[in-house]
Amino acid sequence: MVGIRPLVLGLSTVPVLVLTACSGGADGSTSTGTSESSGAGSQRPSPVLPSFKGKKLDAISAEFERSWPAYTTSYRALTDGHIFDGESYSGTWIVCTQVEDSQAKKVEFGFLPPQVPCPPDGRVTSWPVVPNYVGKTGHEARPAALRLGFPGVSSQPLVTEGYDDGSHLERVVCTQDPPAGASMREHYGTTLSLRVADSKGSCSR
Repeated sequence: MVGIRPLVLGLSTVPVLVLTACSGGADGSTSTGTSESSGAGSQRPSPVLPSFKGKKLDAISAEFERSWPAYTTSYRALTDGHIFDGESYSGTWIVCTQVEDSQAKKVEFGFLPPQVPCPPDGRVTSWPVVPNYVGKTGHEARPAALRLGFPGVSSQPLVTEGYDDGSHLERVVCTQDPPAGASMREHYGTTLSLRVADSKGSCSR
């Protein structure tokens, strides 16, 4: 009779490779100030910028020219998301977001007009609309438009024959551009154009 030997299964120890996912870069958040260059050989970690949130565009430009000349800066208008050169918009716009690449020495600032409160993530979901200025005088419309975020207001008589090219804000507004009800998201940084009545107060051509 042949004996049956019991099968013995031995458990061998297998090393387990644990992968740790790195977070904090895919969501566009700013640098936290920890050095990520410990494995970069002899490279020295770049300094991390202080927070400029809440400061005006004019202050940012002046401070970077003076204190951070090695950094490349870009400015994003959070109203429509495009990059601008800092000259087409008022210097009173406020920094709401700051995204830094300390290794490449680059930083992008996101700006909103001072009339729009900065949300925590820089994403505004509700925008003011252009009021109806028709029927008001230009003198009434102009300060209200400036407070809303238009950097300038122009006026011209609806009937121009025989009149000079000066301002006519004392006259009644006949038409406006942009029109009433338009979203200010599209019109921050633009001029409100008013066509006003002729010298007799008429809006007819």
